[in-house]
Amino acid sequence: MSKIKYTTILLLLTVTFNCFGQQGPLKIKRKEFKKEEFGFKEAIRSVRDAEAFYSYGPGSFRDARDSYMAAYTYNPENAKLNYMIGKCYLYTDNKYESIKYMQKAYEINPNVHFDIHLLLGMAYHQVNEFDNAIEEYNLFLRNLSKKQNAIYQERVNMFIRQCKFGRDLVLDPKRVVINNLGEKVNSVFDEYSPVLPDDASQIYFTSRRMQNLKSKRSIIDDKFFEDIYHSKSENGEWALSERMSKKILEKKNTTNIAVVGLSPQKDKLYLYKGKEDNGNIFYSQLKKDKWGKPKKLKKLNTKKNKETSMCISSDESTLYFISSNKKDTYGGTDIYFSKKKANGKWGKPQNIGNTINTFWDEVGVSLSANDSTLYFSSQGHNSMGGYDVFKSTLEKVNLWSKPENLGYPVNTPDDDVFYTEMPDGKTAYYASNRESGIGGLDIYKIIYLGAQKDMLMGFLSEPLMGIRPPEDKFYFEKPNLLTVDSRLLLRGLITDSETNEPVRAKLELIDQQKNTVEGIAISDSTGNYKIYLPEPKPYGIDIAAKGYLMHIDVLDLSQESSDEIIVRNFTLEKVEVGAKVVLQNIYFETGKATLKEESFYSLDKVVKLLVNNETLRIEIDGHTDNVGSDKANLKLSEERAKSVVNYLISQGISYERLSYKGYGESMPIAPNTTDEGKARNRRVEFKILSK
Repeated sequence: MSKIKYTTILLLLTVTFNCFGQQGPLKIKRKEFKKEEFGFKEAIRSVRDAEAFYSYGPGSFRDARDSYMAAYTYNPENAKLNYMIGKCYLYTDNKYESIKYMQKAYEINPNVHFDIHLLLGMAYHQVNEFDNAIEEYNLFLRNLSKKQNAIYQERVNMFIRQCKFGRDLVLDPKRVVINNLGEKVNSVFDEYSPVLPDDASQIYFTSRRMQNLKSKRSIIDDKFFEDIYHSKSENGEWALSERMSKKILEKKNTTNIAVVGLSPQKDKLYLYKGKEDNGNIFYSQLKKDKWGKPKKLKKLNTKKNKETSMCISSDESTLYFISSNKKDTYGGTDIYFSKKKANGKWGKPQNIGNTINTFWDEVGVSLSANDSTLYFSSQGHNSMGGYDVFKSTLEKVNLWSKPENLGYPVNTPDDDVFYTEMPDGKTAYYASNRESGIGGLDIYKIIYLGAQKDMLMGFLSEPLMGIRPPEDKFYFEKPNLLTVDSRLLLRGLITDSETNEPVRAKLELIDQQKNTVEGIAISDSTGNYKIYLPEPKPYGIDIAAKGYLMHIDVLDLSQESSDEIIVRNFTLEKVEVGAKVVLQNIYFETGKATLKEESFYSLDKVVKLLVNNETLRIEIDGHTDNVGSDKANLKLSEERAKSVVNYLISQGISYERLSYKGYGESMPIAPNTTDEGKARNRRVEFKILSK
């Protein structure tokens, strides 16, 4: 829900700033910004550059943020500057940073802008802090004038409802693995609308990446025009994606062209082509392994409306699509369908109805392999924020069931769109804007891991007791043999290490061999969490909470059984001067200070901590066991600490925020009498020097 209002230029969601937030940047006046002469000219120039970037639109918000940050070093106490930095973070990435700068702006000047509580609410909403978000939304509504209330109330009340839905959804996470397809498919720009054949051997998708220095941008949002890309899967790895042929794409790249579907016979590629004010569905025919020039899909397209996302039934008799038809809509963009007539032409489109369509936008429609389930994304129904993915099952001809939210973590408070289920029913692909992404919308693969734990029940060939009741008077059904769930259930409590107060935190359990996240959980307001894991083995555990040091460790569950609930409690330390953290999974070449690649995951968490806390200074400390001479150990520990600092610097952390020291064998945390004790003593720590 980081985007406030969308228009579907094609299937993509393009941000347009309407009543929510002002049209341009909040102007920072020279007089109110100036502190001293030294550095002022450069700082105010950065402010003006930032304002220009921001006025272009969302495609330039990162550039705006960087320029604002350059000015921040000159005057960090300007309320408007903090407000604009927070706003840029809100519409790009790192919502925790958005909260930090918005809160600072409010502390400096509570009247910095009338929508400060709205934007704070949106930022809290994005990071699953639903109670804080609701509080901020209500504060915003409480202070509105009558005229403003008429403009904002409806949508902000929707945001509040989404927070309440989100609170319920995150407490019952679905058992899935969600993997980013990686940098060979995704980029720092938006990627979405994945289209794959049944064997998932290749993928077509849409990207808004820059082709070259002459690439054109949309006047709507300042992002680059859409193009279609293609990649093949080789031994489970995606090859570097390539732009599709010029026969399909616009040579001058001055229009949006996106992929929207593939025919059941895999011989037609359905496309969207359009500019800012209109667009239609086309198809490209495959001939001799080459895609032909796009042809318009007749009878479905209109001149005044935009027909965008679509899918087609397995027998190619029914087509479902998204349209902005204003004459026959329940609000926003709706899902329509058309039946193929005996002469092979498409019949008049019909709205699928208000069981599916809402007052808000629906986008990204797709069908299951057997045509019995319709998937789509919507801002309405019980969305937890932005666009959520829903499913509806076919009950009768043209009659669909009430949509069901696919749940967390498939859905998030941001946008989750263009869901495509594979024929096996166990995997799916979609686009999502989430914390783990490379940039903006990325394409992910979802793997569903199985049923919930249920009692194993057999059944008899005869009624359980007496004579079977008459069919017309009673329901009588033999018990089904339920799937046994062999997953591990891990649960516990997360608390503050000093106060023992509960902490809301995010847990990730990582398969260290595959480097994939096997489970995600968020502790509730009482600090309790639960998480399901696929098998008993060691997992890396990563716990993060606002205002607390990261907790990275290895959780060995190799001896655990799925018959018992596993309880593990964790305590987190606040970010305070003097606090120490032992960095787990830091590996060096034997007897050397050369870092191994396996160390980068843990070190990147330190990078993230420092990025999120821009004034934090830390010391990296190296330690050894007692094997070898004191002098050699002291030197090795210092060299290893230095290697860690060099890595952090290579990731963009200023050397001024880092120091290092080697302690050799002088500070053991376990006896050096066992191999296990020696392993614990061979460690790298970081210590907070100042906040």
